[in-house]
Amino acid sequence: VPGHSDIDGNEEADILAKTGAHSLCEIPEPAVPVSYRRCRLEVRYWIVKEHCKVWNQSDTCLHTKGILRNADKIPAKSLLKLNRNKLCQVLQVLTGHGNLAKHRNKMGKAQSPLCPKCQEAEETPQHYVGDCPAYLNTRISQFGYHTIELSDLVKNDRIFKLASFVHKTKRLDEY
Repeated sequence: VPGHSDIDGNEEADILAKTGAHSLCEIPEPAVPVSYRRCRLEVRYWIVKEHCKVWNQSDTCLHTKGILRNADKIPAKSLLKLNRNKLCQVLQVLTGHGNLAKHRNKMGKAQSPLCPKCQEAEETPQHYVGDCPAYLNTRISQFGYHTIELSDLVKNDRIFKLASFVHKTKRLDEY
């Protein structure tokens, strides 16, 4: 259709477009449109910033803070890909609130905080995953190291390896 002439509404649309192009902007400066995506991104940045501020000011969650170090580095996407059972077990390790002897002893559910597998140290998540000689072979097969820091697993987003380690040891299935 040459020039889209004689189409209902086309002439009126052309007049409105020309009027709009030559009129002054009636919104406060800056008159640059902001995309919906950019608005969402800014809100997300603000939420993360506020969360980090609260996280850093809080004097609780010391075990988790020792592992995560930065609240904005939580591997949430990886955690959310785990099934419910594996997520529960990984969170037990990351928070220190689980079926390990030190926590069970603190709760009055175990007589000793010592590791029941090696009796060499308190059974903390770091000892269980990173240091316990009873899990040396599993640790080497999963992570490739004799010892490992939990914070390194989180920092390098090796959550699936951690979940696999916990599953293979079956330690958190006990009790």
